[in-house]
Amino acid sequence: MSPIDHDTLQTIITDALERTAFVIVDPCDEESARSLAPATHHARIRYSGPASGEVFLSASAGFLIELASSILGVEPSQVRLDVEGCDALRELANIIGGSALVAIGGEDTPYSLGLPEIVPAAPSNPPHASCVVESMGETLLVQWHTNAARAAA
Repeated sequence: MSPIDHDTLQTIITDALERTAFVIVDPCDEESARSLAPATHHARIRYSGPASGEVFLSASAGFLIELASSILGVEPSQVRLDVEGCDALRELANIIGGSALVAIGGEDTPYSLGLPEIVPAAPSNPPHASCVVESMGETLLVQWHTNAARAAA
């Protein structure tokens, strides 16, 4: 099992956004992230197998509008944040979660992935790994949480 760290997470995020939505992002450190649009929408996807945990995504409204616009091939003005924007966030959670499980478990991964869901907030407990990326001043934060008790077993 390969661990997920910041660099692996950054590669997964960048590849997923470029491949599925043609969205180019730049890595961002925590201090620089404070000057970006705040992340106001959150999604989670749980995984289980030899270890279990959750992947959380937090995005700014502008990031979601651009993401949904790119995925759907429509103008940003045609995107409803709470409909297509949230659908795009759930889909991105699914893609990132799946890619992360392949990274830790290989192509024949013994892990399973739950369904992505919109949640009211990101967790307050510290993640195992996290990464912030930005695109045109808009924010995406991805956090990888492992349930330590099960992972150690």
